[in-house]
Amino acid sequence: MKSLAKKSEYSNLIKNMSVIICILLLLVGAIIYWWYSQRYVSTNDAYVGANVVQIAPQVSGRVTQLNIKNNQYIAKDAILFTIEQTPFTVANNKAQAELTMALAKQQNAQRTSERILELVNKKLMPAQNADNVTADLQSANAAVQQAQAGVAAAQLNLQYTTISAPTSGWVSNVSLRVGDTVTMDRPVFALISDNEFWVDANFKETDLEYIKPGQKADIDVDMYSNQTFHGVVESISGASGSAFSLLPPENATGNWVKVTQRVPVRVKVIDLKTDEPLRIGTSANVTIHIKEE
Repeated sequence: MKSLAKKSEYSNLIKNMSVIICILLLLVGAIIYWWYSQRYVSTNDAYVGANVVQIAPQVSGRVTQLNIKNNQYIAKDAILFTIEQTPFTVANNKAQAELTMALAKQQNAQRTSERILELVNKKLMPAQNADNVTADLQSANAAVQQAQAGVAAAQLNLQYTTISAPTSGWVSNVSLRVGDTVTMDRPVFALISDNEFWVDANFKETDLEYIKPGQKADIDVDMYSNQTFHGVVESISGASGSAFSLLPPENATGNWVKVTQRVPVRVKVIDLKTDEPLRIGTSANVTIHIKEE
């Protein structure tokens, strides 16, 4: 009997110790959670973004050379494609000829004006002649300026037949082929700039009280399992994400249910890595340091 009593006492002691340990673990967990929540806020509702430049020619014409492939990385100022130059060369030659003619007429008007004005000053011709040649000279000067503008425009259009990259990055959605006709100001593909990346992190509205521009952040991108990028809070949106949706919620209806909204917070990535490039639209986890250690 004594042995059974000891076993029962021992069993109760084990149970009591287990309860105490569980309570202590819960207490420690609560303390850790409280400590963490005082210093960090985080979300996994975050996506990588970057500047996307729509490449559109500034003149219309037929593509004669294509130097890129879809998803290719290109350097700034690299030639992307060229447009047939023949019509623009002809237009430039015509503008140059018109300028030469306008200059000749302007010089002739200048010499005529000088002769007539001298005769008018000597009272050998009426004053009306002076007015006439002055007007002719002004018209010739204006014609020269117009011809010079025509040459500048023609040369600019000729330069526009070579389309270069405005920034370094990756070309995307390229379906252009040699022989295709492109239209002025109509985009033909996109260029994803690699100069700047950010993460749009959608935090709960209850977290916004603690988030301020300039705070440090850790960014874990799903595509790189063992890499943490560093960032800084750049801005906080002035509205929740649902406010810009095509069908915003009708909160005035009778069956309204309160739902915690999320507000986009832009976090700029400050340590870009060339060997681990980011991709726009990919998922990320963002943790913001709301209190410095």
